Amino acid sequence: MSLSARNWAWDIHWRWRLPSDPPAKPNEDPKMMPLHPGEKLTLLCIAEHENPVEGCAYPSYQRISDQTGLNVRTVQRHVKTLAAVKAFRIERQRRAGGQWYSHLYYFDNIPDEYREKDKAWMGQQEGFAA
Repeated sequence: MSLSARNWAWDIHWRWRLPSDPPAKPNEDPKMMPLHPGEKLTLLCIAEHENPVEGCAYPSYQRISDQTGLNVRTVQRHVKTLAAVKAFRIERQRRAGGQWYSHLYYFDNIPDEYREKDKAWMGQQEGFAA
């Protein structure tokens, strides 16, 4: 578990507005909108799974669903939205037999101020720098 990813996810309250989102009301920011509670919960769950050694998280949709209580299809929709607003980057890799692994989620946009307070993350980064 990465404390920096988890702490960052707790502090995120807004996301970029997508073309598929409802238009902003007159008193709202036309570029930003609050995270939907399900998006927030999905983000927190994935962030909780980030592995500092591997630098990514890889919970399955089913695992996220089981832990959050959200429907698998709802989780898929939230993951798609969160990836579109660049909360994380998704990569997919194939196994030797050709089947897909679960998604690999990379939190490339976490500010250094969060990472620097995470001893496990920084310990891994120092190991790679040597």
